[in-house]
Amino acid sequence: MDQDQESFLNELLDDFKIEASEHYQAIVDGLIVLENTVDVFIQKSELEKIFREVHSLKGASRAVNLMNIEKLCMHLETVFNSLKKGESTLFPPLFDVFHKATDLLFLLLTDVNQNVKNKGNYNLNQICRDIEFAHKNSIQSKDNKETVELDSAIKMNVLPEKNIVETPIIYSKENQTVRISIEKLNSLLQQSEELLSIKTTFDYFAKELQNINHQYSSWNRKVNEKFNKSDSWNKDQISSNYIVKDNDFRKRHESELAGISKDIIQFQHVTEIMIDELLHDIKTTLLFPFSSMLGIFPKIVRDLSQEYSKDIDLEIIGESIEIDRRILEELKDPLMHLIRNCIDHGIENATDRLKKGKPIRGKIELKILQNIDNKIELQLKDDGAGLDKTKILNAAIKTGILKQAEVEKFSDKEIYSLIFQSGISTSPFLTTISGRGLGMAIVAEKVTKLGGSIELVTIQDVGTTFILSLPQTLISFRGILLKTAEQHFIIPSLAVERAIRIKYADIKTVESRKTICYKDETIALTFLWDVLKIATAKKKRNTDDYLHLIILSISQKKIAFVVDEILGEHEGIVKDLGLQLSHVNNIAGATILGNGRVVPILNPTELIDSATQNNASTDYLLEISPLLEDFVQKRILVAEDSITIRTLLRNFIENAGFYVKTTVDGMEAYEVLQNETFDLIVTDIEMPRMNGFELTAKIRENLKYNDLPIILVTALETADDRQRGLEVGANAYIIKSSFDKSNLIETIQRLI
Repeated sequence: MDQDQESFLNELLDDFKIEASEHYQAIVDGLIVLENTVDVFIQKSELEKIFREVHSLKGASRAVNLMNIEKLCMHLETVFNSLKKGESTLFPPLFDVFHKATDLLFLLLTDVNQNVKNKGNYNLNQICRDIEFAHKNSIQSKDNKETVELDSAIKMNVLPEKNIVETPIIYSKENQTVRISIEKLNSLLQQSEELLSIKTTFDYFAKELQNINHQYSSWNRKVNEKFNKSDSWNKDQISSNYIVKDNDFRKRHESELAGISKDIIQFQHVTEIMIDELLHDIKTTLLFPFSSMLGIFPKIVRDLSQEYSKDIDLEIIGESIEIDRRILEELKDPLMHLIRNCIDHGIENATDRLKKGKPIRGKIELKILQNIDNKIELQLKDDGAGLDKTKILNAAIKTGILKQAEVEKFSDKEIYSLIFQSGISTSPFLTTISGRGLGMAIVAEKVTKLGGSIELVTIQDVGTTFILSLPQTLISFRGILLKTAEQHFIIPSLAVERAIRIKYADIKTVESRKTICYKDETIALTFLWDVLKIATAKKKRNTDDYLHLIILSISQKKIAFVVDEILGEHEGIVKDLGLQLSHVNNIAGATILGNGRVVPILNPTELIDSATQNNASTDYLLEISPLLEDFVQKRILVAEDSITIRTLLRNFIENAGFYVKTTVDGMEAYEVLQNETFDLIVTDIEMPRMNGFELTAKIRENLKYNDLPIILVTALETADDRQRGLEVGANAYIIKSSFDKSNLIETIQRLI
């Protein structure tokens, strides 16, 4: 085979891949419609369409010498030809055979798309026999003869171990060709030609400025030469003449420069519009309709419904809306996980639905909307049982994500958002489809990486709706330019809920964590430079100064980051860091500012995860930054065996702005003191293992604790006890029956 012929056949095969994908999708779509309609006219129409698609695919596969695909299509063509002529009839087992055949067709086409021959033993002959067997029974059914049960025969036909549902789209990254309409290409060509005017105009401006510069240099050189050659008497005269000529020269060229400057500014505006329009049209060439990805989803729902013995309808609205092809490809897996979740966890079985007065057939609705700001919103809704709050909480507690004591502080919205945490599953057992607690975590991670967000709304016995918000394109992005520790960073605007300023007094301590209150919501607070592990110099701060905060919100998780400055919004193009820096955490890429500075782009998801993990090692929410020398938070150690009094003491002291660490007796308090630094100790007297007197005496035995204030808080109200407290080295003695918040806080403030 000569080179030209081989090149032609490769080109022909590339065309086949695109054509075959379209034929396959049309066949699958037709089968879904055919199986779910009883309208005779619709059935006839769909049978004709499927027959034509199978026939065309058979001919195309023969042209590129793909005999297995041709053989399978030939058997299908025979059946559909018989059905459309009325020689046989449709019945349920026949559809099972059809779908098994399309599953095999998918595998065969995938091998072609990946340039693999005979990748798997797909048992083509067995599938063809099933088709013939089903065809005979459909003819017998037409003739009112006894129909042979096909289920056992069909179930014996096992395809290779490959989950068809996992890869519903025939797409190869090796084949990067796309189809673009002539109208779009003509628009791009026209706008590209208009760029020639920009080239010409800037060439004109460059020559004009160069000419002015040459005139100035020449004039200045001549004046300097005359001035240097003249004697002292002539120099005064030349200087006077120079001033006069200089004024004339300057006025003339100032006018010329002002005119050019005005023209450049006007042309800059025109250029911006032209570039924006060109970029917009280039973006549209990368936009694909959702239908190109969602076409296979009805079949997926059909297959999973049969597996779970549920009757479920899928309705798709707005599938003609377009989105960046790259987003569409990445969106496939999240949507698959969500649909699995709806089928497995959401929609009840027929018995439960009847008990609740619901239709036997469940419904999944996928609605796609395009907002005014070109954001794409996907609403995936099921009419199932809704999320079970108790099961979610139990799963979170079991996996250690949530503690039992924290349950009461969580709102319903926060509880439901726990399903996006890795390891959370309400399924009672593991299956290949669900139960491992990874699916929803993958969804949240994928959507966030695409620059989007996900929320959910659930109502008991009514259903659950997942709402995904996504950008339409990935070409450029908008981000907040900020400064921290003398370095510049950009955070994607989509992840920023708000940029605000607060005073130090607005920082509150809740459960030993630094927080702020924003819109009646308590949000954790940390320093960006601390999370990024950037060393920074100390600065004098006044408590009346303001802190600049960026509130990030990802998958219903929020954290406020303290930064030095917020410098405004920036629009640019994301540049990959490359393989050498792929391991760098918290950085998604880089962009270039107008002044040429390269600025890292922060990854919001990793940033929030790093802040959470940082809590375990550095108590990032427990301490005010060392930057704030005039506002350093004092640390208080409390030893109290009564949980009620311990909680009361913690609340009093924390609300006064101190960090509090609690222990259950003197022994634990002393052990904690060996590993951490505190500014004051508040201790009960009567405690197990080591009482307050013993704790105080043991602390005073160590010289480094000589200046550490100790307050005894006790129910004992005798002079002897007060005297003993004084003898062991306590600094204050407060009776529980008489102390209040102000008394305790006043004593603490006086001692430290």
